[in-house]
Amino acid sequence: MKLVVLVDDNAGPGLRADRGLSVYIDSGSWRALFDAGSDPAVLEFNANALGIDLGSLDFVVVSHHHLAHVGGLLGPVALRPGIPVYAPPGPLERLEAVGLRPIAVESARELAPGAYSVGPLHAGAVDEMAMAVGAGAGYALLVGCGHPGIDALARKALEDLGGPLALVLGGFHSPSRDSLDALAAAAGRICPGHCSGTAASDYLISKYPDKYCGVRSGLVIGI
Repeated sequence: MKLVVLVDDNAGPGLRADRGLSVYIDSGSWRALFDAGSDPAVLEFNANALGIDLGSLDFVVVSHHHLAHVGGLLGPVALRPGIPVYAPPGPLERLEAVGLRPIAVESARELAPGAYSVGPLHAGAVDEMAMAVGAGAGYALLVGCGHPGIDALARKALEDLGGPLALVLGGFHSPSRDSLDALAAAAGRICPGHCSGTAASDYLISKYPDKYCGVRSGLVIGI
């Protein structure tokens, strides 16, 4: 299984940065997008530069309804009409209005072989879910912003799936050191991006250098 970061606040060579997150997943039997960043033009530019055909996607997962994660779907982008978009309850009509097929996710479920929703969990006015991909030998957990707490989403993934977390990647929402310590105890590799903040990266680099991996658009990870 291959993960490719299409959109992040930081960009790799020849790619565009954007305030948000988007990760492409290719399992070999299905292709999906986790979040879509905020700008359809950036999403499409980076996908084309990386040789990824957005029209070949089988489904999309939206972690929560903030524009930094769903905005890339709300303008002209080369997605298959009627593609399923799994998302927490919220303003799903925005997705329907652009020709997509939103499906509300209210609890953990299998989305495709080896792909699972985690949550959603509540954080104030935000319902956020994560996405786990892989198998019992080790899962990669993809997180949009971590509003409910990155450690809480990791715990929920372990409860739902039972297997270990080989990797946690995404936005961690400026987590506390206690949250990062809990995450380090639960995960093999930790890849903070988007809204995680430099303090989180600096702490992980200093205390868990063997677990840390930096995130930017263009990053490719094999599972």
